[in-house]
Amino acid sequence: MRKSLIALLMGLIVSLPLSGTAAASGSARPVPSGKAALTKNPIYTTGEFDFTECKELDRRPDDVDSYKIYLDHLMDCLNLSWGEEFKQAGLPFAKPKVRFITSAVKTGCGKYPAPYAAGVYCPVDKTMWILIYKNQLADPSEFELFQVIAHEYGHFVQDRVGILPAVDKITRKASKATYFAWSRRIELQAECFSGAFIGSVWHSLGRDQFDWDDLLDMKYGDVLHGKAKSIRYWLKRGWNGNGPGVCNTFTAPASKVA
Repeated sequence: MRKSLIALLMGLIVSLPLSGTAAASGSARPVPSGKAALTKNPIYTTGEFDFTECKELDRRPDDVDSYKIYLDHLMDCLNLSWGEEFKQAGLPFAKPKVRFITSAVKTGCGKYPAPYAAGVYCPVDKTMWILIYKNQLADPSEFELFQVIAHEYGHFVQDRVGILPAVDKITRKASKATYFAWSRRIELQAECFSGAFIGSVWHSLGRDQFDWDDLLDMKYGDVLHGKAKSIRYWLKRGWNGNGPGVCNTFTAPASKVA
């Protein structure tokens, strides 16, 4: 995978991977490739998430350990929810490796973090890198971290189901404009995946409508991730759909992925 595609996935983490891996039971079908991986992926056929509980754990100001426990629990929820989706899709599943960091490190995708980037999934080392930074530690009630991790987990899903490899192959010799267009479909799908997960567990989080509206208001667009209105559209589409089936950005009209 060329470095430029990897770079657009960079996003927040000191050590401790989640222990163990999980595979879908029974005989898994081959991971799709090419256009079928993008437009007819089995992950789109699984319906809503089955697991709808993910209580947020408390975080304490300036307490890195409490943040690690919070994030480990969130990863457990994501693994449980997405693992069942993979099982229903008949695709092989294994948990991503996870590293928490408080300063810059070298990853398989280069040096991380970029300034104020909360999380990143690196397809080279199959690892989610999560940065716990000073400003974040000062506000343990914020909700953006939850959504960012769900978004980066969405990139892990895209990798596992063949979407990232398919886009990488398509864009290796593409023009800059074409590359940006594919990047937006990737990023907006990850936003939708995160919205679907959040919507499925929302009632268990103890949050109110202000937290969701505030999250939407904080979204700003760029050429790689899409316009703010597109980001909000796909987040809300996922939220309302509660599953990956509503997140097929690869068949969406260009106006929805601008």
